[in-house]
Amino acid sequence: MSSTESIESTESTESTESTEGVETTGAAGVGAPVHAAPGTRSRRSHSLSAWESHPFLRRLLTLIVILAIIAVVRSLIVQSYTIPSGSMEDTLHSGDRIMVTLYDADSVQRGDVVVFTDPDHWLTDPEPTGFARVVQDVLVLLRLLPRDAGHHLVKRVIGMPGDHVVADGTGPVSVNGVVLDEPYLKPGRSGSDVAFDVTVPAGYVWVMGDNRSNSADSRMHQTDAHGGFVPAGNIVGIARFVYWPVGRWSGLGDGRDAFSHVPAATSIPPAAPTAVLNGP
Repeated sequence: MSSTESIESTESTESTESTEGVETTGAAGVGAPVHAAPGTRSRRSHSLSAWESHPFLRRLLTLIVILAIIAVVRSLIVQSYTIPSGSMEDTLHSGDRIMVTLYDADSVQRGDVVVFTDPDHWLTDPEPTGFARVVQDVLVLLRLLPRDAGHHLVKRVIGMPGDHVVADGTGPVSVNGVVLDEPYLKPGRSGSDVAFDVTVPAGYVWVMGDNRSNSADSRMHQTDAHGGFVPAGNIVGIARFVYWPVGRWSGLGDGRDAFSHVPAATSIPPAAPTAVLNGP
């Protein structure tokens, strides 16, 4: 213990002596006050006056800083999306704007509403051309639109890797043998009007819309390259709340409750080889 105290004491003494030397030693000797060089104050005043005389530069710099902050936030933290259709009614309506967190895309669970990039040409809307394409590219560059703008979908995660998801086409959906009670479904809709029986492979999720009779989701793409499953790497983020219009402000975080009694998958099948669409 004495050795440690000696080291600390020595460092403290050396530091004090060094600091005092810097503070008190000037051109006139020890203890003499240190004066600014002639002209230093006038140069600083001139620089400050030049900055104050250019309000445009100050505003431009402020704008650049704001845009940089927005770019960082939008690329790493959150992104806004507009709902284009009624496939998620009544949870989401066409025209709703939602806020999506990007940092937790790898923490998705059953019941989450997620935004993901189109895995197998689920979307058929044509790409913008001409001036519209230029505007879109500029907005993407400024991070005001997400990368791959126009190629995103929003659905609810029903099955995670290893989950056995089944529907007979007339009643509710079951996951790992547990029949789901899904309060978020559009009133009057059954769990699925399409029969299916799938086990989600590793690295994928099974997604469905809340408006089950009007949603081209995993059920409708079982003959596609990925068999209707969405690669986990395509998930952009989790939709957290509706922020526009004001009258529809609401959170989207209660979907997991419908799966609270679903047991964990007993095994996870390996991902099937991806088929080749329109191959030779």
